Amino acid sequence: MPLIHVLNATPSSVDRKRELIAELTATYARVMHIRPDTIRVVIDEVPRENWGVGGVALADSGQDESLSQEPLR
Repeated sequence: MPLIHVLNATPSSVDRKRELIAELTATYARVMHIRPDTIRVVIDEVPRENWGVGGVALADSGQDESLSQEPLR
């Protein structure tokens, strides 16, 4: 059974996580030609103070990965 593991440093709403799980599952199933019910998705949200880029914690970097507050469609 495939496992898709997502590490995310930006907290997401429950609705966005549900959408991500559904989209990742559907895409993986389509590309790999397997049943969606065999795919597992795990989302780990890492606190921004525990994620570093270029020697600086994201919490201190001022970096913002989001494009907007609106859902992408």
